[in-house]
Amino acid sequence: MKIVAFVEGATQSRGGHGLVGVPTILSGTAARGHDVALIVGGALNTRNEKLQTKDVKGAVNGVESKGTFGILPLKGWDVWGFSPAILWRAHKYVRAADCISLHSVYSFPVLVGYLFARLYRKPYGIWPHGVLAPFQRSVSVKKKWLYDRFIGRRILDNASVLFFSARGEREEAAALGLKSRSVIVPDGIDVSAFAELPPKGRFRAQFFAGHKGDLVVFLARLNAKKGLDLLIQAMARVVAVRPQARLAIVGSPDPANFGRRVRDWVHESGIESNVVVTGPISHEAKLELLADADVFVLPSHAENFGFSVFEAMASYVPVVVSDTLNYGEEIARSGAGLSVPRDPQSFADAILRLLEQPALRQQMGRNGIQLARRYSWIETGAKVERTFESILQRRPFPADLLPSNLQHE
Repeated sequence: MKIVAFVEGATQSRGGHGLVGVPTILSGTAARGHDVALIVGGALNTRNEKLQTKDVKGAVNGVESKGTFGILPLKGWDVWGFSPAILWRAHKYVRAADCISLHSVYSFPVLVGYLFARLYRKPYGIWPHGVLAPFQRSVSVKKKWLYDRFIGRRILDNASVLFFSARGEREEAAALGLKSRSVIVPDGIDVSAFAELPPKGRFRAQFFAGHKGDLVVFLARLNAKKGLDLLIQAMARVVAVRPQARLAIVGSPDPANFGRRVRDWVHESGIESNVVVTGPISHEAKLELLADADVFVLPSHAENFGFSVFEAMASYVPVVVSDTLNYGEEIARSGAGLSVPRDPQSFADAILRLLEQPALRQQMGRNGIQLARRYSWIETGAKVERTFESILQRRPFPADLLPSNLQHE
């Protein structure tokens, strides 16, 4: 198959973030022997620059038996990923494609991809990537309502398939009454990227003067959705019991001024000497962080997948997550970590439980790597392949990809 995908680029004014999982999904699909091109309206994340190409012709016209993947970033605005160049650069690739893959909803590249897919009568699938969750729907409500009324709802309802990363993500969108059929395809990660961690002590030496005590880590965007206010309150309770405990808050602020708010929360909590806010770090530094971590914590309101959680598990680090996360229940059931209610005391109790039981941390670390391996990016690519093949061949979707309430379809 030849697949052309569209996505908004990393928004520099919001910390340089983009949809980091999209290249992983598409790389996994290309690895199945397909030709995949990703057209980006705006800048790339730093971690994906190595995949950049000057033209996606090689990806679209590659030797299908081998599979190719390339990313074409086109200059665009921070707001809405507006990139006029997509209009004259993308249409010929869509015309040559078998399928179109759209990522998220509220962006110019997705709108253009949808219009070209309709113009050339190409089947397309859309990945909401969490934007239909209740918390996300509460952000910019008026703008989203207006966009949905004119075009957004059509993009969703005319899709050949909606790709949800978890059953919970689909259930959160159920109230919208979307018309398109859907499948469940987890994003997937490259577990091999965490197979060899650096020697312990490097992150602690750089940020905590070689501190030997407990280290709790948060690794994600610094954003209101992620529950950092809750985490800091919980950590203050942990420090009251274990003064040697330290917290590393790692990630880019989103928006840019959110980092100041996080530091204010730390100051107000009275645990400034126990906390470091690093900002963004390199992949190598991330591995050093995970090598030194005792416990990983993510008290987020919602996550359609949660890459940092799976990266921690792939590094043998036990995790504490909100029970509102889509994979929270499975993490707890697999013994890879603890899934708890979103309140400071529940998180403090869970963190203390793990810090006080080294043997339990080790067992959860072993269980975590086994769970992470079940969500391989190659397996994700295989599921995408089977879904698009079903559409092109006019067959029902594979039963194992359907949510339980769609098994009759």
